Amino acid sequence: MSSKARLEKFGVALLATRGSVLGYDPCGGSEVVLWGDVAILRDAGIPVRVYGRAARNGAPVSTLPIHADLPLLGSLEYCGRLLWKEREALVMAYNEPTVAGLIPQRSIVEFDWTTPLPRYWKLPGWISRFRRALYVFPSNSERQLFLQKHPLIPQNAAVILPYRLDLALFKPAEHGARHPLRVGFAGQWLAGKGISPLLEAWKIVKGEFPAAELWVAGGAQLYKVTYAIPGAREAAGLIGAMERGGLLHVVGELRRAEMPAFWNSVDIAVVPSLTEAFGLVALEALACGVPVVASAVGGLVEIVVDGECGLLVQPNNPKQLAEALIGLLSNAELRCRLAEGTRRRATMWSVERRSQELLGLMVTRVEALRSK
Repeated sequence: MSSKARLEKFGVALLATRGSVLGYDPCGGSEVVLWGDVAILRDAGIPVRVYGRAARNGAPVSTLPIHADLPLLGSLEYCGRLLWKEREALVMAYNEPTVAGLIPQRSIVEFDWTTPLPRYWKLPGWISRFRRALYVFPSNSERQLFLQKHPLIPQNAAVILPYRLDLALFKPAEHGARHPLRVGFAGQWLAGKGISPLLEAWKIVKGEFPAAELWVAGGAQLYKVTYAIPGAREAAGLIGAMERGGLLHVVGELRRAEMPAFWNSVDIAVVPSLTEAFGLVALEALACGVPVVASAVGGLVEIVVDGECGLLVQPNNPKQLAEALIGLLSNAELRCRLAEGTRRRATMWSVERRSQELLGLMVTRVEALRSK
């Protein structure tokens, strides 16, 4: 049986991270990626089944309850329940590296954020199993961080698989000159997304450009999870206080199909993250023809080319962030020049690219399994 035929016969099981609640729109970027992979597999004629700990009623998800209290035991229980159901399928697990130790030959572990391997992975009998698994990362920076933390993992077992973007959905829209100028932020309201330095920077910007507007999309509960997210309430409080003071406009959570209109309603996108494995919102803005001011961290450095389609600044540096925003707000020629490079840059992350690379990885994985 060929590798493609085996995939078509047994299919692929996608395992969401055990803390997520699937089936909501809007949702976090990790779930956007998961459902994008579902579409790729189905378009290729490969049966796909999605598993998660919890899901909204009606979502096409098989739930795997966890009864263990300790995280380590919970992970083993969660992944073990999946493997009891899926004896033959290739398994792609999102941020659940325990799968790599249980079924190394037929697993692909995709990391949407920095996640360490389980503490027991170096124990006798386990290390050889984790070394045989395949690990996938959205950016080279995440791959390098993983290999630095796990130097015993072979470098060829860690590969880069960039995220996808529907360039037919995210595209520039015709509009005339806007007054006042708008800056847009979209994402989860938490400390890691740089909410605090953004708000401090915006106070500086308003001192120079009182008419400029900051439009904030997203929310404190954008990622639907089974636990409380540290710092989300505090970030929401800061945003609420500035909204009441008339310093910004809150748009709130938007459905996926509404995001292109949001990006097309602003003149500059700001992505002030303190850490970022990839930076999907930056890519969305670029695809809509909007120049991006972003922190020079993680995958953002690989998406935003400084001076070509946006500007890069030091993370957690309100003064430098404000200077970059002021520089763009005050220079229409620079905004136009950067906007010209945005769409060209975004086309490097097309659906077709991820589809080809994802299917290629899966076929290669099945071929390795057949050779055992």
